[in-house]
Amino acid sequence: MANSLLTGISGLRGHQKMLEVVGNNLANLNTTSFKASRVLFSDLMYELQRGASSTSNGLLGSVNAVQIGTGSRVSQVSKDFQQGNLEASGKPLDLAVDGSGLFVTKSGNNTYFTRAGAFSLDQEGYLSDPATGNLVQRFGALGEPDGVNPSFQTSGDSRIYIPLGASIAGKATQTISLAGNLSSRAVGPVSQKIMTATAFFVGGGVSAATSTTLLADVDGFSGAYVAGDKIEINGQTKDGNNPDVTEFVIDDPATTTVGDLILALNTGFPGSNVQLVDGKIVATDNTPGSSMLNIILRDDPANVGIGTDELDSHKFIKQALGKDGDKVLRTAEVFDSSGASHQLSLELTKQEDGSWDMNASLGAGDGNIVDGTVDGITFQDDGTFVSASGVDIEIQFSGQSVTQVMNLYCGEPGTISGLGQLGASSALEVSQDGFSPGELSDVHVDVDGTVFGLASNGLQIAMGQLAIASFRNNDGLISTGGNYYQSSLASGAPEIGTALSGSRGAIRAGQLEGSNVDLALEFTRLIIAQRGFSANARTITVTDRVLEELTNIIR
Repeated sequence: MANSLLTGISGLRGHQKMLEVVGNNLANLNTTSFKASRVLFSDLMYELQRGASSTSNGLLGSVNAVQIGTGSRVSQVSKDFQQGNLEASGKPLDLAVDGSGLFVTKSGNNTYFTRAGAFSLDQEGYLSDPATGNLVQRFGALGEPDGVNPSFQTSGDSRIYIPLGASIAGKATQTISLAGNLSSRAVGPVSQKIMTATAFFVGGGVSAATSTTLLADVDGFSGAYVAGDKIEINGQTKDGNNPDVTEFVIDDPATTTVGDLILALNTGFPGSNVQLVDGKIVATDNTPGSSMLNIILRDDPANVGIGTDELDSHKFIKQALGKDGDKVLRTAEVFDSSGASHQLSLELTKQEDGSWDMNASLGAGDGNIVDGTVDGITFQDDGTFVSASGVDIEIQFSGQSVTQVMNLYCGEPGTISGLGQLGASSALEVSQDGFSPGELSDVHVDVDGTVFGLASNGLQIAMGQLAIASFRNNDGLISTGGNYYQSSLASGAPEIGTALSGSRGAIRAGQLEGSNVDLALEFTRLIIAQRGFSANARTITVTDRVLEELTNIIR
């Protein structure tokens, strides 16, 4: 009879604990990142009344044991680590883990883990939990001095230092990077080509004149040249200058040939090649590009042996207009050693061989380009980048005593990681590594946990990357209050890494994780706990009455 009392008491104790757990869940209904708990029961030892027996002779079946239980106990109180709803807060340093993982914090030498990311900066500029003072930890060396980027973190110190208002010195541009596509359909430059409208003939129009044909034998002239007659040479060279030879003198009509006139034209128009082709004089620029090449031949009015208009029918006409190759223009903001900003114009021009050249230029008053040409930017047939020549751009900025060298980066050879040449339209992006002076003004946290400091000069500085811990058994974590946990033998050692690595979730800035308490479920558990408590109390009451009746009978 006494056993039934003890059994009922064990049930009361167990359901009392269940009520406590449910009450705690309901009390933390609005606690940030709170994880609800549940109670699981197990039975206690059993009193053996009769042992089990097996079949002995085939005449009787086996006999089961007779066992009477002695009550129940709380076997475990486990936490539900399912994620709560994410709620927007609007504060950039309110952080939530979307998925698995816990933030890593420290208080002195003790390490604590939490899902509650309502962080802020302390008076020294360190990222911390203002409710406890625990300092948020970072992972890896991101944000530490690397000799290239501004840095605020100290090697060996895992705290995250964000000194808002700190000054940032300017940095001179060292590398200009080109990325994108230069169209393979772009047209290269064209050499200007001019030729006489009609050919020089001999023999009554039967044969085209050759370089050995005497000028005196050319058909169509009324009369014949005599010694001392002149042909005036006018026009413009490729660059727009007057010809170096302005007249051609017939020294001896018996020896002066069309070839002699061609030679005089080649001398008078340097940079162009003059030939006789099928009786026509053809002049072609030696180098492609825009050109002002033009030739005018006229007989000198003072000529004796021939009229003044004999060459009118042999006027030069344009056969091909000289023009530069297709161009792609971009502007890059670059910085000198003092952090002053300058606009650098980059002009990429398609070349005759399919390569590209680039020329850099500065605005008036910004300085002088010492060397602004990059030649032979070449590509494979599949569009991958091959190489470029002379990739250093040298600039003497105004007010600077030292020539500044900037490297033009076009990508890795054999790839299109930078520049490529594909059949699509040209589309280029220009970036560089310099910046003007500024100050740290704001902070932003990316989905991978990278903490960026935003500067007034537009610079985005990596301040570090949040350390995120994962555990083999989250249920094994020990709650220490204040939304914090510590590891235990049951949880295993923390596996610390970064967000979006392994099984770790993403970081959501400006959001907090709410409690995962299910109100309907907790009310149901509350009713069950109440019924269980009442039932066990009834067991004790009935047992007490039976004992009372037995006592009265004995009396």
